Amino acid sequence: MNKKEIQASVRQLLDRGVPRSEVFARLSGQGMKDSRLAYFIASRVDPARREQHRGKVRVLVALMVVLALIGFVVGFGTGARIGPNAKWIFAFGIALLTLLFAWGFHAARVGFYNAYILLSIIQIPKSFEGFAADPLSASIGLAFNGGLLAFTWYVRHCLFPDFNFLNPRKVKGQYVFSA
Repeated sequence: MNKKEIQASVRQLLDRGVPRSEVFARLSGQGMKDSRLAYFIASRVDPARREQHRGKVRVLVALMVVLALIGFVVGFGTGARIGPNAKWIFAFGIALLTLLFAWGFHAARVGFYNAYILLSIIQIPKSFEGFAADPLSASIGLAFNGGLLAFTWYVRHCLFPDFNFLNPRKVKGQYVFSA
C-alpha cells in the first residue's frame, strides 16, 4: 500500500470506530514505517473529543487573533524604521503567520500545534534579552508567551492525547494509543 491508501484506510477504520491500537496492528508492516503510521493514527482527532474541547480551541484561536493584531502593530513599527514599504511587509507578514497558526488550531491540525510549541520554546531565550533594560515589559511578555505556550500544549494534549512532545507516544518500544 502507498501513503495515500494507508491514510485513507486509517481514516476509514477510525471513522468506523475501530480502536486506534487495532488500526495500528492491522496496518503495520504494509509498506510504511511504524513511526509514520503511528503519526497518522495519533494525528487524527476524534470528533467527540474535538466537540468536547471546542471552547478551549476557540479561546486559543481568539488569543492568536489578538496576537496577530499585536504583531501587526509591532511589525509596522519595526518596518517603519527600515523603510516605507518594509512597514507593510513586516506588519502583514507577522499577522498572516499568526493567523495561519490560528487557522491550523481551528482546523485541528497537529502539525500546527507542534510547530507553534517548538517555535515558542526556541524563542524563550530571546525573551530574556531585554530583561536588564526593561524588566517589567520583559516579564509581562515572558508571562504572556509562557502562558500561551502552556495553554497551546494543554489544548493539543486534549485533542491529541497520543502525542508526547512532538511524536506519538511510545512505551517500552511500542506505540500506545488512547481508547
